[in-house]
Amino acid sequence: MEASAHLTLTALGLLAFCVMAESVQQTCFKAGSNRAGADRNPVVDALTQPLVWAGIAIWAMETVAWIFVLQRAPLSLAYPVMTLTYVGAPLAGMLVLGEQLGRRQMAGAALVAGGVLCVAFSGLAS
Repeated sequence: MEASAHLTLTALGLLAFCVMAESVQQTCFKAGSNRAGADRNPVVDALTQPLVWAGIAIWAMETVAWIFVLQRAPLSLAYPVMTLTYVGAPLAGMLVLGEQLGRRQMAGAALVAGGVLCVAFSGLAS
């Protein structure tokens, strides 16, 4: 099945799930790695963290959803929308992990979001 030249509501919904899943996944990886001790083997310690395994499970679900997105939308439209993870992951780091975001980082995230809106609206099915 060839993808249409437009983003359907189904594809947009799946894309929204992928963006959220990627942001949550990265937050799980970061929180899990923070909890892992660096005394022994950091890889083994990280793999004993439930949050790391939650991130891996979320990645697997996201991968399946991404395949469904690619069946329904062209990569030239879907991939730019997926870059919203560059907004979601830092926001999750700030809100969940207490990380700081500077003004330049926030301005960059706003620019990414604006660019994604331009791409997404150009591909919406009429």
